[in-house]
Amino acid sequence: VFGGIAAVLVVIIGFWGYNYWRTTYQTTTAYAKVTTVTKKKAVENGKDYKVNGQQYYYYDYDLTWVTASGDTRDLGYETKQAPDGPMPYAQGQYLTAKISQKRVVAGPSLIDAAKLPASVKAKLN
Repeated sequence: VFGGIAAVLVVIIGFWGYNYWRTTYQTTTAYAKVTTVTKKKAVENGKDYKVNGQQYYYYDYDLTWVTASGDTRDLGYETKQAPDGPMPYAQGQYLTAKISQKRVVAGPSLIDAAKLPASVKAKLN
């Protein structure tokens, strides 16, 4: 009886773990066009985050990603915090990244519009 219960638990936990990995880390290449950029102050415990008196900032992007197969996913992206903020991507630039169903896993990086697949470019414009 205990062996059967243990086997069922192993199957359930294994299925849950695989499903979590698949939706969180299994990636596909996707493309996005920068439409809005928001510079935000870094905060920690409700107070401005400063190092040696210098305020840290980051940029927040709301991006709609398009995969080569034509699927779209709305995933945000925040840059790392830095003094004066890192260099933002400009509106109208194209990005590529490895994304999962839940997050941007690797990237983003700039890509030239000429290198975008035609079906993707049509959906991004």
